[in-house]
Amino acid sequence: MKKLIFSWIICCLAFSVYAQDIPASQVPVGVTKTFKTKFPTAGKVEWEMKGDLYEAEFKVNRVEHKAHFSKDGNLVIYKKDIRQIDLPQGVQNTLRNKYKDYKIDDVEKVVKGKNVYYQVELDGKPDLKLVFTGNGKEDTTQAYW
Repeated sequence: MKKLIFSWIICCLAFSVYAQDIPASQVPVGVTKTFKTKFPTAGKVEWEMKGDLYEAEFKVNRVEHKAHFSKDGNLVIYKKDIRQIDLPQGVQNTLRNKYKDYKIDDVEKVVKGKNVYYQVELDGKPDLKLVFTGNGKEDTTQAYW
Protein backbone atom coordinates (compact mmCIF):
# COMPACT_ATOMS: atom_id res chain seq x y z
CA MET A 1 0.00 0.00 0.00
CA LYS A 2 2.86 2.37 0.81
CA LYS A 3 4.37 1.70 -2.62
CA LEU A 4 1.07 2.55 -4.29
CA ILE A 5 0.74 5.84 -2.40
CA PHE A 6 4.39 6.69 -3.07
CA SER A 7 3.95 5.95 -6.79
CA TRP A 8 0.85 8.14 -6.91
CA ILE A 9 2.71 11.03 -5.26
CA ILE A 10 5.62 10.70 -7.70
CA CYS A 11 3.21 10.74 -10.67
CA CYS A 12 1.48 13.86 -9.39
CA LEU A 13 4.78 15.63 -8.85
CA ALA A 14 6.05 14.65 -12.29
CA PHE A 15 2.89 15.95 -13.93
CA SER A 16 2.99 19.22 -12.03
CA VAL A 17 6.58 19.79 -13.18
CA TYR A 18 5.66 19.16 -16.81
CA ALA A 19 2.68 21.53 -17.01
CA GLN A 20 2.67 24.64 -14.87
CA ASP A 21 0.19 27.51 -14.98
CA ILE A 22 1.90 30.86 -15.36
CA PRO A 23 0.54 34.40 -15.18
CA ALA A 24 0.35 36.35 -18.45
CA SER A 25 2.92 38.77 -17.03
CA GLN A 26 5.56 36.00 -17.16
CA VAL A 27 4.98 35.20 -20.84
CA PRO A 28 7.73 36.70 -23.04
CA VAL A 29 6.79 39.78 -25.07
CA GLY A 30 7.57 37.99 -28.35
CA VAL A 31 5.14 35.21 -27.46
CA THR A 32 2.31 37.56 -26.50
CA LYS A 33 2.92 39.67 -29.61
CA THR A 34 2.64 36.65 -31.91
CA PHE A 35 -0.37 35.41 -29.97
CA LYS A 36 -2.21 38.72 -30.33
CA THR A 37 -1.34 38.87 -34.04
CA LYS A 38 -2.51 35.32 -34.79
CA PHE A 39 -5.55 35.35 -32.49
CA PRO A 40 -6.66 38.99 -32.12
CA THR A 41 -10.17 38.14 -30.88
CA ALA A 42 -9.08 35.56 -28.30
CA GLY A 43 -10.71 35.69 -24.89
CA LYS A 44 -10.28 33.94 -21.55
CA VAL A 45 -6.59 33.18 -22.13
CA GLU A 46 -4.78 30.84 -19.73
CA TRP A 47 -1.05 30.22 -20.03
CA GLU A 48 0.97 27.12 -19.10
CA MET A 49 4.50 25.92 -19.62
CA LYS A 50 4.62 22.59 -21.46
CA GLY A 51 8.25 21.61 -21.39
CA ASP A 52 10.03 24.39 -23.33
CA LEU A 53 6.82 25.66 -24.95
CA TYR A 54 4.28 28.25 -23.87
CA GLU A 55 0.74 26.95 -24.21
CA ALA A 56 -2.19 29.32 -24.52
CA GLU A 57 -5.66 27.92 -23.91
CA PHE A 58 -8.35 30.32 -25.05
CA LYS A 59 -11.64 30.83 -26.83
CA VAL A 60 -12.45 32.56 -30.10
CA ASN A 61 -16.18 33.03 -30.70
CA ARG A 62 -16.87 30.52 -27.90
CA VAL A 63 -14.74 27.85 -29.63
CA GLU A 64 -11.94 26.20 -27.60
CA HIS A 65 -8.40 26.67 -28.95
CA LYS A 66 -4.90 25.74 -27.80
CA ALA A 67 -1.63 27.03 -29.22
CA HIS A 68 2.02 26.27 -28.50
CA PHE A 69 4.71 28.91 -28.91
CA SER A 70 8.49 28.64 -28.73
CA LYS A 71 10.38 30.90 -26.32
CA ASP A 72 11.26 33.24 -29.19
CA GLY A 73 7.61 33.71 -30.12
CA ASN A 74 7.15 31.32 -33.04
CA LEU A 75 3.77 29.60 -33.30
CA VAL A 76 4.64 25.89 -33.32
CA ILE A 77 1.18 24.28 -33.47
CA TYR A 78 -2.42 25.12 -32.67
CA LYS A 79 -5.75 23.36 -32.57
CA LYS A 80 -9.39 24.23 -32.28
CA ASP A 81 -12.60 22.34 -31.70
CA ILE A 82 -14.71 21.79 -34.79
CA ARG A 83 -18.03 20.14 -35.47
CA GLN A 84 -18.15 16.65 -36.95
CA ILE A 85 -19.93 18.02 -40.00
CA ASP A 86 -16.93 20.32 -40.62
CA LEU A 87 -14.53 17.39 -41.09
CA PRO A 88 -13.31 17.00 -44.69
CA GLN A 89 -15.32 14.48 -46.68
CA GLY A 90 -12.34 12.10 -46.84
CA VAL A 91 -12.14 11.92 -43.04
CA GLN A 92 -15.90 11.45 -42.77
CA ASN A 93 -15.74 8.60 -45.29
CA THR A 94 -12.93 6.84 -43.42
CA LEU A 95 -14.80 7.15 -40.13
CA ARG A 96 -18.02 5.86 -41.67
CA ASN A 97 -16.34 2.91 -43.42
CA LYS A 98 -13.66 1.85 -40.95
CA TYR A 99 -15.06 2.93 -37.56
CA LYS A 100 -18.81 2.50 -37.98
CA ASP A 101 -19.12 0.77 -34.57
CA TYR A 102 -17.62 3.79 -32.78
CA LYS A 103 -19.24 7.00 -31.62
CA ILE A 104 -17.43 10.25 -32.38
CA ASP A 105 -16.72 12.06 -29.12
CA ASP A 106 -14.38 14.95 -29.93
CA VAL A 107 -13.15 16.53 -33.18
CA GLU A 108 -10.34 19.06 -33.58
CA LYS A 109 -8.52 20.75 -36.43
CA VAL A 110 -4.74 20.93 -35.88
CA VAL A 111 -2.43 23.27 -37.81
CA LYS A 112 1.30 22.55 -37.66
CA GLY A 113 3.29 24.78 -39.99
CA LYS A 114 1.65 24.47 -43.40
CA ASN A 115 0.09 21.09 -42.58
CA VAL A 116 -3.48 20.59 -41.40
CA TYR A 117 -4.57 17.50 -39.49
CA TYR A 118 -7.81 16.39 -37.89
CA GLN A 119 -7.93 14.69 -34.50
CA VAL A 120 -10.88 12.49 -33.70
CA GLU A 121 -11.62 10.84 -30.38
CA LEU A 122 -13.84 7.78 -30.71
CA ASP A 123 -15.84 6.10 -27.96
CA GLY A 124 -15.97 2.32 -28.26
CA LYS A 125 -14.12 -0.79 -27.26
CA PRO A 126 -11.41 0.32 -26.98
CA ASP A 127 -11.68 4.12 -27.08
CA LEU A 128 -9.47 5.53 -29.84
CA LYS A 129 -7.64 8.79 -30.49
CA LEU A 130 -6.79 9.15 -34.18
CA VAL A 131 -5.10 11.71 -36.41
CA PHE A 132 -6.08 12.12 -40.08
CA THR A 133 -4.87 14.10 -43.05
CA GLY A 134 -7.45 16.12 -44.96
CA ASN A 135 -7.93 13.34 -47.50
CA GLY A 136 -9.00 10.89 -44.78
CA LYS A 137 -5.77 8.93 -44.41
CA GLU A 138 -4.82 8.01 -40.85
CA ASP A 139 -1.49 9.59 -39.97
CA THR A 140 0.29 7.56 -37.32
CA THR A 141 3.40 9.76 -37.59
CA GLN A 142 1.56 12.61 -35.83
CA ALA A 143 0.91 12.26 -32.12
CA TYR A 144 -2.61 12.95 -30.88
CA TRP A 145 -2.47 16.21 -28.94
